[in-house]
Amino acid sequence: MNIEISAKEYRDLLDILHIADVVMSGHRKEEDQRIGQHRALIQKLYALAQGVGLDLLIGYKESAKKYVPTGDFEHSSLAHAMIDEFGDHLFWDQLISRLTERDAAQIAGGPGSPDATIDRQIVEGPIRQQYIQEFMKNGVANLTVVERFSAGVDTPVMTSD
Repeated sequence: MNIEISAKEYRDLLDILHIADVVMSGHRKEEDQRIGQHRALIQKLYALAQGVGLDLLIGYKESAKKYVPTGDFEHSSLAHAMIDEFGDHLFWDQLISRLTERDAAQIAGGPGSPDATIDRQIVEGPIRQQYIQEFMKNGVANLTVVERFSAGVDTPVMTSD
């Protein structure tokens, strides 16, 4: 298969590739074997920058034996702005969703209650709207953690790895 794109389209593709690479591996401490073929394809496409005069944007890092975005790329790319916007949206969406589910389950008689699912669905909308309004107005300024841990229960810390 051959795909013909202009230098401008290739420059845009570099942004897309960088976003994909950061999303797939930017938060991992260890290499994830599931994405090896994707990372190899990104490397293959990054290598093409050397042949089209964009080597100021993608350079070869000998110590890592791979192509990497340069400082010039980082400063001229929309990629990190897009990633940051997405991260902010994801943070607020997850925070609101999880707090809403927790509060609705408590109001509906707790997670083990037989009617919890039906009752929870009825109360989730207003709770969600209240959290949306609060966080839009104040961000996390009014967010407080109240410690309610059960004695003797160890909850492991969850990470992406």
